[in-house]
Amino acid sequence: MIRALTIDDVPQIPRLLASDQGEHAEPSPHLRAVIENLLPGLFVKTPHADPELPGLVSVGDDGRLTGMIGRITRRMEFRGRPIRAAVACELFVDPAQRSQMLGVKLLKKLMAGPQDLLFSDIANETSRKIWTGLGGSVAAWYGLTWVKVLRPAQFALSLLRERRFGKLTGWGQPLAALTDKVFRRASRSLTQLAPTPNVASEPLMPERFLELFPHFSEVDELRPVYDRETLDWIWPRLDFMYAAGPSEAVLVKSPGGEPLGWHISQMTDSRVVRVSQIVALPNTMGTVFDHLLHQSAERGAVAVSGRVIPRFLQTFADRNCILRRRSTHTLIHSPDRELLDSFATGQAFLSLFESEGPLQIWIKSALALARLRSENEHKSVEVHTAEAIRVEHKQSHLVTHAVRVLEQ
Repeated sequence: MIRALTIDDVPQIPRLLASDQGEHAEPSPHLRAVIENLLPGLFVKTPHADPELPGLVSVGDDGRLTGMIGRITRRMEFRGRPIRAAVACELFVDPAQRSQMLGVKLLKKLMAGPQDLLFSDIANETSRKIWTGLGGSVAAWYGLTWVKVLRPAQFALSLLRERRFGKLTGWGQPLAALTDKVFRRASRSLTQLAPTPNVASEPLMPERFLELFPHFSEVDELRPVYDRETLDWIWPRLDFMYAAGPSEAVLVKSPGGEPLGWHISQMTDSRVVRVSQIVALPNTMGTVFDHLLHQSAERGAVAVSGRVIPRFLQTFADRNCILRRRSTHTLIHSPDRELLDSFATGQAFLSLFESEGPLQIWIKSALALARLRSENEHKSVEVHTAEAIRVEHKQSHLVTHAVRVLEQ
């Protein structure tokens, strides 16, 4: 049976995910903690949740979950009119059930939903085959990544570190740093930066984000619609992705104070700056991008990386960025042909803020998990405090009423 995912399903999901390690595998304490702290706020208690567009689970005859797929609604507009958009994420099926094509059935039912647009941003090759087999398509432009290498030897070590060669990278760090110094003197074609732009900058605050985003995205046919509730929900998610620290959100301005655009990024513990969102106009993108690169270099980054924005492709090429296809795919599905065409022509605005990245239910870093727990505890305190104030106010009102009755 396939039905809507509910909050009551959360306790079973760690066991479902652990089944990938064996039929009787038990979920680790870390996995349980991640699911319990993260999943309700992603799949159930989300801003603008649409009861007609829930995530889905499959249930066996014994009542145990055998599969799941998340669906998260997002506010978007196409050519000025609101549309119902949803992100599909975390398709997972118990290995013992995969012979029954359960993954195909879950995705087929999700695609048949009443949304105008369904997309998935971190899909593996298996998901791509299922998706396209069911009538979906690949948004090739949005599967490209640009990488600006700042310290080549140290960047190479960071790639080894990600592949769990930790001891080797520790021994090689001094040599890599020396190699990068020699490399900068001998050849600057790869790592050279444009002159430092003559701009001012300040932290990007949510109020300014909401005020300026419609202006910077007005040329896009398909674009997200933000409000404070959505920002307060999605922005902290970015801080749980990497261990090195919270997001850097920077508004770049002209010397006279005119907003030119912004960049929002996180640095990994391998010192790679991952850009979640960069926003600018055609005539200001180069300046904003140069500011990002110089700031990253000053922070000690070994490289900077982000999603290719099709209409700014020349900006990345002019700065000797490496362009490559990601190991995962961006998948789209819609009954509206014109909406799909906006992806083919690069006129859809899609950043990490809109996509599947911060909506994943994986957190490998213990530090990131600690941040998430702290946030949830803080919210819990706020809720309990608000409830206490409400009760106290009610009690005060009752006492006042009782005194009046006695006085009468």
